[in-house]
Amino acid sequence: MEVIKEARGEWAEFRAKVRVVFDCHVVSEKAEFVPDDPAYWLDTGGHGRKFEITRYRYSKKLPTLINGLPLGQVKCYVGKHNNYMVWEAGEGAGYAHYQAYFDIYKPYKQSDDGIPVLILYVQSAYLKDEPLAAQRERSKAFGHICAELVGIVKPKTKGPRSKAKKKER
Repeated sequence: MEVIKEARGEWAEFRAKVRVVFDCHVVSEKAEFVPDDPAYWLDTGGHGRKFEITRYRYSKKLPTLINGLPLGQVKCYVGKHNNYMVWEAGEGAGYAHYQAYFDIYKPYKQSDDGIPVLILYVQSAYLKDEPLAAQRERSKAFGHICAELVGIVKPKTKGPRSKAKKKER
């Protein structure tokens, strides 16, 4: 997919290609191995894994969530582990919502056409069993994240200035 932001004010047009990569987001990591059941297996580290049919069914929502990021149709939140999160509300009050965590980075190899390439790596996606426990404190525009990664916008850093403002209060 592509992220395209029109020129605005002092900012020139920004364009980047984003390749989406999925991992085992339909697999439970903390499963105990059950022999003779094809839903279970041991990974290369010897950890039990289990195919989760519910995760698989909800994973069909991922293309809509991911494709909505560059268009600003889906809000992106900063995660706790240097990653990001998107979510979709459950089907009513108190229902679990679906959330997906991803990392985005600039790979070493870039394309020859001069358009920056980024990799969006979907790390995990599942139904949240505690709907109000979602981590949605700080949203960040997906286009801004991409612009930071390719070096067009400098990331905001917390430093002495922000500490001084707190002391003034």
